[in-house]
Amino acid sequence: MRVCLVSLSKRKHPKNQSKRDVSARQLAVEKRVTQLGSQKNNEFGKAKFPYSTKRLLLAFAKFIDNPHCYNNQLHDLNYCQSVVYGLQKRQRETCVKVMVAMCCDLEVETYQIGKPKLEYMDTITHKTIIKNYEACWGESICDKRYYHTIKLLKMADFLVIDAVYLQDRDLLANLDLKDEDLPRVYSKPAYKSLTQKFINVFGLDNDEHVVKSKLRSIANRVKKGLKTAWVCYEAFSDSYVWKKRQRPTTTRRDSATHQPRDRYPQGRVIKPSVFGGNYTTEH
Repeated sequence: MRVCLVSLSKRKHPKNQSKRDVSARQLAVEKRVTQLGSQKNNEFGKAKFPYSTKRLLLAFAKFIDNPHCYNNQLHDLNYCQSVVYGLQKRQRETCVKVMVAMCCDLEVETYQIGKPKLEYMDTITHKTIIKNYEACWGESICDKRYYHTIKLLKMADFLVIDAVYLQDRDLLANLDLKDEDLPRVYSKPAYKSLTQKFINVFGLDNDEHVVKSKLRSIANRVKKGLKTAWVCYEAFSDSYVWKKRQRPTTTRRDSATHQPRDRYPQGRVIKPSVFGGNYTTEH
C-alpha cells in the first residue's frame, strides 16, 4: 500500500506527468491560442499573430502545468521571487496570458513589441496591452496584477523595457530662447522587447515551418513598406536620430568591481541616497 502511494505522488509531479495529464487550465489556454492564431476560427476575422508566434506561445503554455519543462530553462521566471518557492499555478497562467496579449503586436524579426509604420516603428502603451488581454481572453485584469506580471518577466530577463524621451525642437538652433520657449523633452511609451534568452528556451529557430512563417511575415512587412527602426532623441545631439534598435543586452558592467553582472535593476529595491540622484531609467 505504501508503494502505491509513492508511485501516485510521483505521477502527480510535473516532471512525471504524461502528455494526457494536462490540466483544464492549460488546455483552455492552448485552445484559445490556437484560435487566435487561426484566420477562420476566431471572432476577429483574421489571425492575431502568425504561425511562428503561435508556436512560441503554445510552447510557453506548457509552463502552466510544468514549470520544470525545457530542461529547467524557465526556472529564472518560476523562482524570480523566491529561490525556494516557485510561482503558483495561477501566476504561471497569468504570465502566459499576458505574454499572449503582448505578442499580438510582436515583430517576429526583432522580437520588438510595437506597430511598424511607413517611417518608423511606433511603441505601444501598457493600456494597449491590457486592451489586448481583455479582447483575447474575454476577462479583465487589474493594474496591480498586470504590472506585477510584467515585473516577473523583467526580473527573469525575458522582457526588457527602456524609457523613451523625445524633444520637440532643436535646442542648439537658438540658444537665446526664453524659459517658456525652451523645447520640451517628453516621454513616449517605453520600448518593449522580448529577449533572445526567452526565445532560445523553446528551440524553435531550427523548425522548418517556424522559419518559413517568419520569412513570410518579414516579406509581407517589406512589401507594405513598413519600417522597424525606432526614432529617439539623444542628448548632446542637434537632431533626431533614426536607428535600428539593437537586441537588448542582458548583462551590464558593475560600476564598483568593473565585472559583468546580470541586468537586474528593474526588480531591485532602490534605497535612498544622501547624495541623491540614485534612480534607474527602467520603468
